[in-house]
Amino acid sequence: MTGRSALRPGVPARAGRDVLVHRALLYGSRREFLLTAVPFLRAGRRSGDAVVVIAGPPAAAALREQLGPETAAGIEFIDAARWFRGPMLALASGHDRACADWWPRGRLRLLAEPVWDGLTPLETREWKRHDALLNVVFAGTPTLIMCAYDTEALAGHVLDAAARTHPELTGPDGPAPAGRFTGPAEFCAECDAGALPPPPATAARRSFATGGLPALRSFLSAEAARLGLPEGRTLPFVLAANEVATGVVRDGGGRGSLWVWAEGGELICDIADPVRIMTGRFAGYEPPGGPGHDAEMWAVRRLCHIVEIRSGADGTQIRLHVKLG
Repeated sequence: MTGRSALRPGVPARAGRDVLVHRALLYGSRREFLLTAVPFLRAGRRSGDAVVVIAGPPAAAALREQLGPETAAGIEFIDAARWFRGPMLALASGHDRACADWWPRGRLRLLAEPVWDGLTPLETREWKRHDALLNVVFAGTPTLIMCAYDTEALAGHVLDAAARTHPELTGPDGPAPAGRFTGPAEFCAECDAGALPPPPATAARRSFATGGLPALRSFLSAEAARLGLPEGRTLPFVLAANEVATGVVRDGGGRGSLWVWAEGGELICDIADPVRIMTGRFAGYEPPGGPGHDAEMWAVRRLCHIVEIRSGADGTQIRLHVKLG
């Protein structure tokens, strides 16, 4: 896959290397993990790649021990709990770091072990989507990603998704094509199947139209404070909701409706556009810079924990989730 060099400003293209390789490592023991991960990392050091590991402390310690201090010193280790705080945050941060730090040094060789514990069903779905979107965001770049999955600890539906979101599966015997790989557009469409539940009857509602956005921002700020959103995170929430409402006024029918409520430790905001239908395959998931990429929704997704979109004959519904805690 090629043609994405615009996403890497200042990074020269390298003939034959701007090809994404995305693998899932399914392992049943720490020994199986190390038998594949250690040679993968050593090969990156020999090749002069920018080698990065995102893993929890036990896995990182085992890797450092097996690699030896000299090899490990040339690898960037990032704590998984700090990195995998949110699916869009991780996706955007990975792209930002690659552009600024990793690709300028050569090919990125990344070993990552996502955190699947303690997630809500919505978060679990969005982390599965994150794996599928890596094939989109990093397409046509010099990147080799290996995502690790513990088959003894993870639920079957997580392992099933791993086999569908990674073009290759790998282990001690080496990589092989994933026979059940599903294209990112199809996988994301499955994630978005079904209507969102309606806002609760207790949700605060506000209609808006051209000229009414300043009042809407004041309403959003007041509701955020009333519902317990920390003051330092109120502005990003208001900016995200205002950006969506601006799009409704500018590109939709000129008016829309908005609901705000708290549920399950989140501040949730529903914005309804009764006219516009969003047709983009990955609305707001692709970094700005290419034709058809939605820079506004990319920014909105970065400002929120999770954004859900449903679009059809009745218009578009955009649901913003922001963590209260």
